[in-house]
Amino acid sequence: MQNSAENVCVVDGVFDAAALMGKAAYWFDLGPVLHRCGRGRPARLRLMCEQHVMRLVPDEFVLFQPAGFFLVVRSCAAESALSVAQTVNRALLKLFFGTDAAEKIAPLFRVAEVAEIGRGADADAPAAPAPKLATDTGASADVDPLARLAGGHPACDGTSLGFLPVYDLRRGTASTFLCTPMSVAPVGQRDGIDPRARLSLDEAMLKQCLLLTREISGRRLTAAAAAPVGFETLASSRGRRLYQLALRSADAADNPFLVVKIEDVPPGTPAARLAEIVAAVRGHARRVFVQLPDADARLREGGRLGATGLFAKFPDEAAPAAMAALSQSLIRAAQAQHACAYAQNVHSALALGIVRRAGIRLASGRVLDGGLVHATAADVVLSLEKASSRAA
Repeated sequence: MQNSAENVCVVDGVFDAAALMGKAAYWFDLGPVLHRCGRGRPARLRLMCEQHVMRLVPDEFVLFQPAGFFLVVRSCAAESALSVAQTVNRALLKLFFGTDAAEKIAPLFRVAEVAEIGRGADADAPAAPAPKLATDTGASADVDPLARLAGGHPACDGTSLGFLPVYDLRRGTASTFLCTPMSVAPVGQRDGIDPRARLSLDEAMLKQCLLLTREISGRRLTAAAAAPVGFETLASSRGRRLYQLALRSADAADNPFLVVKIEDVPPGTPAARLAEIVAAVRGHARRVFVQLPDADARLREGGRLGATGLFAKFPDEAAPAAMAALSQSLIRAAQAQHACAYAQNVHSALALGIVRRAGIRLASGRVLDGGLVHATAADVVLSLEKASSRAA
């Protein structure tokens, strides 16, 4: 347990309730935060809470417990203490759920009695309600940084997740496996998915990729898993905060098998804005690929983006001249950024020839795999092990 500095209310390990009598007390339940955001990292997230709170209210009495903390406001009269508790509450919600969500989530705290602190209120304190985020319709939905899609998302029924092989054209082997939704729309498209569900989808794809990377690492295979994330997810403060939190919780920065792929970048996006979005992820993941928004040369002249790779999606019905122009734009931008180039949606032998001649390193599409999408991480591992045995 950690207490505020110069704590005169704990003497020889015994709490002195009399020293705080008459002061307003509050119990902050961190259970919802630790449950939703702390999969595998509760100790680290609890430490983040402690450090954040101690910076906010250094003059108040704070006593941390395994599932939360007591706050006794001794710097002002009881009638003004509620605003201090509300300030702490808002700060914690912003820290873990983002600025946009903080005002819509149920409070983490309740009024407590000073006498509770001496009893060890961890066991007695009723849990605060799990944070809920109000939707546009007035209903509420769980804020879950790692939402599950195994049985279909409510906003996109029937969705399941698979892995699309991405080929290294120099080696002729599948080196990366791109997580993608299936059943709702053709591979590579997101039109069939409710935009309000995109954050949950992005988080679910990240979770599936992390599962695959554990399988790859455990079997000492050579491959990577690519987790798509929408530009709009990272452009909103709430989406960015939740996605960063998911990456931190999974120790993605120490995972050499994970690639984060930023897609659906709006045409005309300035290079500075793109660099900002890449930076939001690059601090939490080793490898970040970002979509070339268009063939505009400004991206090549706008400074370093900080991305590991750039990719472009080939339109389904594109003339050879258009495919050649897109390929040349992609490779020039990648070379200027010292990044790897990846062509997505390469569906014909003609398109593959254009991509190869341009010098693009990575590609995916029907011409390479016949439209194959591996349904599970186990299927990917099986294909890698078969390829490895053939090479041996």
